[in-house]
Amino acid sequence: MENRLGLFLVLLSVTCFCDANNTCNVPDTKKSYVTSLAINMARSVGPCVPPDPSVLLALNLGQVKDPTAQDILIEQLKNDAVDRVSKNVSFTSGKVALYVLALRSSCVDPSNISVQQGSINLVKLLENKTREELRAFENGPSPNASVITTWYQVGLDLLGLCTMSSPYARSAACIVANHTTPEVCGSVDTAAVVAMGLVCVLGMENIPEKTITKVRTTLSGLLNYILEHQKDGLIGNAYSTGLAGQALLAAKKYFSVNWNCSGTIQTVLDLIPKKTFSLPIAAAQVLPFLWGTSYVSVKCLPCPEINAQYISVEYTIVNDLVEPHFLYTTMVAVKEGSTLLQVMQKAAELDPNKFSFESQNSSWGVFITAINHLAGSTNDKTYWQFLNGSTPLDVGVSSYIPKNNDHITAIFSKY
Repeated sequence: MENRLGLFLVLLSVTCFCDANNTCNVPDTKKSYVTSLAINMARSVGPCVPPDPSVLLALNLGQVKDPTAQDILIEQLKNDAVDRVSKNVSFTSGKVALYVLALRSSCVDPSNISVQQGSINLVKLLENKTREELRAFENGPSPNASVITTWYQVGLDLLGLCTMSSPYARSAACIVANHTTPEVCGSVDTAAVVAMGLVCVLGMENIPEKTITKVRTTLSGLLNYILEHQKDGLIGNAYSTGLAGQALLAAKKYFSVNWNCSGTIQTVLDLIPKKTFSLPIAAAQVLPFLWGTSYVSVKCLPCPEINAQYISVEYTIVNDLVEPHFLYTTMVAVKEGSTLLQVMQKAAELDPNKFSFESQNSSWGVFITAINHLAGSTNDKTYWQFLNGSTPLDVGVSSYIPKNNDHITAIFSKY
């Protein structure tokens, strides 16, 4: 890829405020170091090279753009994600989270990845994998509880879920905050990634006050641990400094951080000519810090369709007509503007034993033939009727768009 065309550079001043009396930025005389590092990282991308989501993430967060490399990576990551799931290839939670962050930073909706060989909802996959990671902690404290992989991956999971405004990010943050300590993290880079996940959650809406208090307490401990590992301008070592710097920059919104940021930047800049960050992954983790940003910033990147707000819809199914009777209710979180059909699909994903359904396409849209294995019958003159509150719907499930806090009821009825 040495002769790639289309390299596009946008060189902007990089300023990040590190404390009330000091600004932290790359000096003008050293900006060429950062540009060169980013260009070399982008040149590692190619059709025959395995895709690295961290590289795409860094390019999208920075001031050096390479549209060719970014387009290649987007298609590679989409195809690789679908391929991994369809072939049941290893796909750890942290890897899924990085794919979510990288694609979201490219304004590609990770919840709707569609390629020639299939489609996948990476956000749903990440929710499931994060639940698996944290299942051992759901019933309270246990000396033997542990995550399936590592707390580093769980920190990435939390970042990915929060970035996509997943409702499960709140529950996951509560568990992480209650069970993560500097001793559990064991390293600066793990503490930094977990800290960024918790910082991201503090910016979400509707976080319970107890969770906020616990998150802030845990964050304070992680940040102190990171700062205690400063030595000669580095935090931990050369390869953990980029993530540590990202975490400290992100935390400035909520904490007063006593940190010589300019000294850290100077030390990192001195290491660039020595090829310390020559590997793409090393460059990808340090570049966002040098650009004054962090993985937490992905959530704020302007992508109107992906940034749609989530709403809560109460969904109830009722059968008082035939034995065995049943009544089940669930709360479903969907993007604002979703159809009732999408609400039903989400409910079926969350609890297929109760909310599974069958449907048929017609000239009038989608017609629901059965819910919870109970089908309507023309012989018995039975069908599923849908209401919002007490008002019957006047359009089909594929056309009706619920509003926040609506209560949709499906009642097995006679006509």
